[in-house]
Amino acid sequence: MAGGAYARPLRVVGLGLALSALLLACGRAPAPTPQEAPAAPAAPVAPAAAAGAAASAASATAAPLPVRAAFTSFSASAAPWWMAKEGGYFREQGLDVSLVQIAAGATLLAALQNGDVEIAFSGGPSLVLGNLEGLETMIVGSTSNGLDIIVFVRPELQTYDDLRGKTIGAGRPKSITDIAVRLGFKQVGLRPDEDFFVGVTGGLPESLAALQAGTIDGAALNVPMVFEARRQGFRQILSLSDLQIPFATSAVGATKKTIATRPEVFEPFLRALAQGVSRLKTDREAAIDVLAKYNQSDDRELLGATVDHNRPLWITDPYPDPAGVQTVLEVEEHPAARDKRPEDFIDARFAERVRQSGFLDGLAK
Repeated sequence: MAGGAYARPLRVVGLGLALSALLLACGRAPAPTPQEAPAAPAAPVAPAAAAGAAASAASATAAPLPVRAAFTSFSASAAPWWMAKEGGYFREQGLDVSLVQIAAGATLLAALQNGDVEIAFSGGPSLVLGNLEGLETMIVGSTSNGLDIIVFVRPELQTYDDLRGKTIGAGRPKSITDIAVRLGFKQVGLRPDEDFFVGVTGGLPESLAALQAGTIDGAALNVPMVFEARRQGFRQILSLSDLQIPFATSAVGATKKTIATRPEVFEPFLRALAQGVSRLKTDREAAIDVLAKYNQSDDRELLGATVDHNRPLWITDPYPDPAGVQTVLEVEEHPAARDKRPEDFIDARFAERVRQSGFLDGLAK
């Protein structure tokens, strides 16, 4: 099924041209309007008692600093941002955060460059590529440093050797899912586009549908679709989290310009994210509530399973992992990536201050 492979260089050139156009347009055309966070189908998440009291005290002494922030995905990986907002932790840290959803890739990079978004949740590859293209995007923090993709295959495929000549659906070219499939199978001895093929399906729901229809032999999925794949009897053959490949999946990004002009907002922003992660890991019902709001879902059983799956993946310490950025560089096809180091893309000053302050020691684990 060689037709499932795609022309990777074509995709890189296309995105490179888009970013080059973005560089020429900066300062003239506004980024596409972000989407406001959804309204809650039920009552919003109640702030923790300490957060509410601290927020009241803060508001009595100083006006909170406004921050324009965005997340790119409604997946559970963005939940620390949602909890920091809904749990009152941004406000407790002296910030008035406007949180919106925006498309990943060139749209996000345009919003960061134009200043429409000041701090963003993003996969590391977008921020690294933006930096390589001259947009000066930097990684200042992280809420997850590993790949969480599970590959399911038809039940009769029992071993890695059974996958030779087969096609694994992986969403879009250069997506986190596509990268995860290539890295994961390479680590267990299968060469992408030679021993097996990576199919372009368009997205994770489409990958599962194609596996159900029999048009592909396997599908790379994440929660909640992994639960449906298991229910239908497909066989789990590879878990990227088990391989523990470091990867900047859930980065906190900003431009050098924003970091230079608004340095006072980054440490409290990271503190609030750490508080959000702590709440997600220790208050299951509140975690379900915040996922329910942002995903417009009332299926608490499914949401609870999603929380349980992600709890060990969310990290309280927001320090960006250089090893995760190094992996991003190794799979990046931009020519300039070969001469770069993780330190060229990371500004860890604010995360280091959070570490050194002892703040993390007081958070519930």
